Amino acid sequence: MGLPLIDEHHQELRTMAREVAAICASEEFLSLKAELEDLYRLSGTDEPAKLAFQDALYAMMSQRSDKSPLGS
Repeated sequence: MGLPLIDEHHQELRTMAREVAAICASEEFLSLKAELEDLYRLSGTDEPAKLAFQDALYAMMSQRSDKSPLGS
């Protein structure tokens, strides 16, 4: 019995999941997220934790895509 075939889309998703996990576990991400959450909370933004996570992840993904695009 051989290994199951994994299509290209599945491989791209796995690569992206590894990239996102690496970002979310990094000290840089955690620090940025905490800083943004504090700023958003002080400014009265709705759901500051969620927005901070989203914005920190976007910033880190953008930074990485400048070096090595996700999914490429």
